[in-house]
Amino acid sequence: MNASHARCTTRKAAGFTLIEVMVAIMLMAIVSMIAWRGLDGIARARTHLEDSTEHTAQLMRALNQLKRDLDMRATTELMAPVDDQENPPVEDRSLPVAVKVQGGGPGSPKLALIRNSADRKGTLQRVRWWVEGDTLYRASAQPRERYPLPAPRDAVAVLEGLTKFSIRIWQPSKGWSTVSSAELNNPAGLEVRLSRRGSQGDENYRLVMNLDD
Repeated sequence: MNASHARCTTRKAAGFTLIEVMVAIMLMAIVSMIAWRGLDGIARARTHLEDSTEHTAQLMRALNQLKRDLDMRATTELMAPVDDQENPPVEDRSLPVAVKVQGGGPGSPKLALIRNSADRKGTLQRVRWWVEGDTLYRASAQPRERYPLPAPRDAVAVLEGLTKFSIRIWQPSKGWSTVSSAELNNPAGLEVRLSRRGSQGDENYRLVMNLDD
């Protein structure tokens, strides 16, 4: 056995040097840090995506519910109220209004409507939408077959984080206008605008409904 081969065998038997062990530990620490940052970035991205998805889902549920209420508004049902045998209707009695927009005064505009009930065929119910603070609320009444219809109760918060909320109405002879004082009944069209706080700042949305049918 020559001297070179003897030195190599001796080194292998002695194991790693302290410097080699320290370098290996440092490399493992660097790889671990890179892996942790990658996993942390993936977790943050997933959390942001889930929050953004829920944020959008809340908005869509609120707007879809508002659109559904307006789509199911009473039309011909209000022209001939259901007979009440105990309290027969008077000929000059004023009929309920299907869609009523109230503006002016403190707070945001309010929307009140009478719609066909989805659960009980042949019945009507009152529904009301309004904003308090930064939250959009909806309240509905129990459906009934006869007048008078009960007032909406048990308000439910349907959308939070609002920074702006407005309603404009369409009048064929005047175009779009804001209800600035007293209420306006049965507009031909309705525009709802709202702004909501998002991760990138305020987000603006607009819903337009044709009610002239």
